[in-house]
Amino acid sequence: MLKVKRRKDIKSDIYYVTGTFYYEGESRYINKISCKTTDKKEANKFVYKLIDNLKKDISLHTSKKYSAVADLKINDDDPDTAPSLKTIELIKKTKEFLGNYDVRTIDNDLIRKKAFESYPMEDYLRRTPYSDLSEEEKKQKSAKLNTINRNFICPVSLVLNFASSKRLCEKMVIKRFKLIERPPIFFTPEEVEKCLQSASMFQIKLLMVFLVYTGARLQEALNAKWEDIQDNKIYLWENKGDKPRIVEMHKNLKEWLDKINDRGKYIFMWRQTWSNKKENEGLYFNWRDMLRQADISFEKTPHKCRHTFATWLRKYANCDVQDLKDIGGWKDDKSVAIYSHIMPDTMPKKINLLP
Repeated sequence: MLKVKRRKDIKSDIYYVTGTFYYEGESRYINKISCKTTDKKEANKFVYKLIDNLKKDISLHTSKKYSAVADLKINDDDPDTAPSLKTIELIKKTKEFLGNYDVRTIDNDLIRKKAFESYPMEDYLRRTPYSDLSEEEKKQKSAKLNTINRNFICPVSLVLNFASSKRLCEKMVIKRFKLIERPPIFFTPEEVEKCLQSASMFQIKLLMVFLVYTGARLQEALNAKWEDIQDNKIYLWENKGDKPRIVEMHKNLKEWLDKINDRGKYIFMWRQTWSNKKENEGLYFNWRDMLRQADISFEKTPHKCRHTFATWLRKYANCDVQDLKDIGGWKDDKSVAIYSHIMPDTMPKKINLLP
């Protein structure tokens, strides 16, 4: 039983909660957690919220059901990890097919089976390898599998990775469906210049320059803080706890960053990738508006700037595959490290060879 008590301390009369909480056959011992208030009503509010969180925690660890984990991820209010509105809708749909399964029993075979239940595909296309299909059939199959990857596999991966971070299941490598190879889509230097001239919002221009000259993933860019710029280098973080990827700062990017005098904590104003789609200040709205004004295809999303970075390094700086891995943090299935945090000696020279 939880009890709210007041400290018998001359210097402090703050309330605290202590005792054992019981729920659904489970218990949690609470050892003098401060309510951080001297007001009894506020202390009781703190306890009610604590009880609610304890119930969620016990229910989650008791059931380990996909639906419970998915709900917890949907309600994640951490600005750095909270899912976008679109992702929330996709997660909700996956609950219809995986909701009653224990996260410890979900494997790639089950995920693929449920993926095809969620997004049915003609049996012929599904079972026939690409090598035995016509060019048109290859495109059809690849397009449908791409939709499944994006709308089912990705949100399921998000939930299961969240579950493993909470130690509810083992971390697993979730396989996406193989797509036909397409030439990389990238911006030419002329297109980048055209976008910068067409865009009206400074932050969207800065974002394009930042992405093109660092090869940053979009979330890495949005996570970037001013304190991450040191000694003409940028430390890029995709998630908390990861090792940073270190990129030499290109002279063009430095010129754009130097234009900013009023600096807060983060370099960019957006905390989530594609949130606030309908708002004029939203990333999605302004990126597409820039492409529209420059008469450039909408398929050139922010992530295509990462392809641009790699393409330019190959074309203008004569980088080989190993250079790309070192500079851009690319990996293959055999890679051990997620990010390359050791900067090659040749890196500054190669970065500044970009146009």
